[in-house]
Amino acid sequence: MRPTAIVDNASLVYMSHLHYRKPFFDYLRNIFYTLYFPTEVVSEYKLGAVKEPHREIMLEKIKPEAGFWRFCTAYDSIVMATVLHQKGIDKGEAESYAQFRKVNANFIISDDKNFIKAINELDPFIKVYSTLHIICWLHIAGYLPDWQGRIKDLYRLRPFKSTELRTAYLAIIEKFGLSITRKELSKKCSLSKIL
Repeated sequence: MRPTAIVDNASLVYMSHLHYRKPFFDYLRNIFYTLYFPTEVVSEYKLGAVKEPHREIMLEKIKPEAGFWRFCTAYDSIVMATVLHQKGIDKGEAESYAQFRKVNANFIISDDKNFIKAINELDPFIKVYSTLHIICWLHIAGYLPDWQGRIKDLYRLRPFKSTELRTAYLAIIEKFGLSITRKELSKKCSLSKIL
């Protein structure tokens, strides 16, 4: 069964930029059952639509409490109160985690390193995947044409190191129960070759 995930604002912004260059959002239906968008995340994302009108594409997709792109107002208020004032966690991220707990999602999609560090300290069992993980997942599952082009696009938006790409790729390989040789991994994750 395909998993469900909560999407944080930074990742939604990155994926919107990727979609603006070439179709990206529609591929997500191949690997997810539902994507949840917390109220605060949608509000933060909507604020940027004035300068980045391409965000309207996603805002039109998000439907209240139904469908694949799900605007969700449900969250665990006790969890929200517990994490809201934690260092490294803003209001949207606190709501993302509280919603994750309420709807029993499989993981959170976030590119905010401070949030990921803070939430992993609070909950060492939580899975947080970045946009880089999602690109690797789509590639490994065979749904993403021009994988290296999408890696380049993301790199232009938010530069990352080869080790980050390698870590993301290995996490998805492990998720699928696959194996890869060091040589193949180095070839696949060498930014000098990709860029």
